[in-house]
Amino acid sequence: MNKKDFLKEIQEDTKLITISSAEKWVYENKVSIESQLDEYGAVLFSDLPVENAEDFDLFVSAFKYDTFTYEESLSNAVRINKTDKVFTANEAPDEIEIFLHHEMAQTPMYPKNIFFFCKSASQYGGETPLCRSDYLYAELLKEDASLVAKFEKNGVIYNSIMSNGDELVSGQGRSWQKTLGVSSKEEAELKLKELGYTWHWLEGDNLSVTTRTLKAIKELKNGNKAFFNQVLAASLGWKKNSNNETSPVRFGNGEEICNSNLQTISSLAESLTLLRNWKDKDILLIDNHRVMHGRKPFSGEKNREVLVSLTA
Repeated sequence: MNKKDFLKEIQEDTKLITISSAEKWVYENKVSIESQLDEYGAVLFSDLPVENAEDFDLFVSAFKYDTFTYEESLSNAVRINKTDKVFTANEAPDEIEIFLHHEMAQTPMYPKNIFFFCKSASQYGGETPLCRSDYLYAELLKEDASLVAKFEKNGVIYNSIMSNGDELVSGQGRSWQKTLGVSSKEEAELKLKELGYTWHWLEGDNLSVTTRTLKAIKELKNGNKAFFNQVLAASLGWKKNSNNETSPVRFGNGEEICNSNLQTISSLAESLTLLRNWKDKDILLIDNHRVMHGRKPFSGEKNREVLVSLTA
């Protein structure tokens, strides 16, 4: 398989399906879909009769996976729920690029699968980059085995700035109240202590948070390894603490990840990236353990609306 040719498209017979029969169709095809997801890492469904968030919810529910709710996650992205399990992909401004990442890999809890639904494609741009991180691990191992060894030995820690109230200036603007599921500074500190995080308060009751050490490499069920983290998204897209220029991501021993290492990772990832153009009503299922995703900036009169549902 070509390393950029890993998206399996499912189109056959789907035009004959009504949303009311989606559960039966998924039941009949689930084994085949999961087999193809295991092989490719991403599966695209086209021409299904899914029109809105409620239809999308029914389609995802038909797989009968455990739900991974966004409200209970520790993600720092601003999103708006449409149903209990369906929400907007990211409320960052159109011109903001969201760099390649594994969903919620900067937290101790993350989803297994991600379903995307394109309710409305943008007029210009707005593509979703996809990159197999098991391929990236293998290429990085050939390019710089010592760097891979450092990631495996030390893991990574993330520093993020949680705002006092949502802000949309980046892909990481969810308030500390919503991110931590608390309503007071005292509750926030208790939750952070339970997580093993460190923190300090900034001007305006904004919050600087540093995670405990998290793994940067994930062993997959087939025995291969994936470069599973948020190193690219954090280093290229997250805001720094302007008080001390704290890097958003470092090795778990506190050592900085130097720019040349980041450039190596970024260049290899770009060489392996498939840029997926959206069409209205496309549904994309990706294995979050193996495939990174992002979002390109977009523009035009047509409003881009991509919805998401996560499963455990």
